[in-house]
Amino acid sequence: MEETKLHYKDSLYYEMVLTSKHFQMYGAQFFGASHYPVTMDEFSMLDVIYCNQGVCQRDLAKLILKDRANTGRLVESLERKGFVRRELVTRNNRPIKQITLTKEGEDILIKITGDIKEELKYIHDEVSAEEIDKACETLKKLQKAIKKVLKTQI
Repeated sequence: MEETKLHYKDSLYYEMVLTSKHFQMYGAQFFGASHYPVTMDEFSMLDVIYCNQGVCQRDLAKLILKDRANTGRLVESLERKGFVRRELVTRNNRPIKQITLTKEGEDILIKITGDIKEELKYIHDEVSAEEIDKACETLKKLQKAIKKVLKTQI
């Protein structure tokens, strides 16, 4: 029986990192050429806030996979632009600042999301929606398996 050789460039890890880098470069290219009033990171944040209205900054940082300081800078930028609003509320007897989208924030999110869907149509000529769904499902299984052996939390 032939021994399976697992070299870095032939590994799942390499393919995932390379795909992630390609997505990041494509996103930067798309946002750079579009002249939107938000960056790619700010757009991601708007989408997460839209799906989690009233999220606090700590939870938002976890959801967008950024540290709390970077998340704070992004929230401040979006607040200055009028796309989000922070409001002090009490949760479990503790004061927190919850973050919500403004009407302007929702409008720009909807505009950019529509443009992205249009831009990515060509990908579906190469990779079907079913294949993308299956890949996401497989990645979630991998994440779950890796979390079992991780000694830290993300």
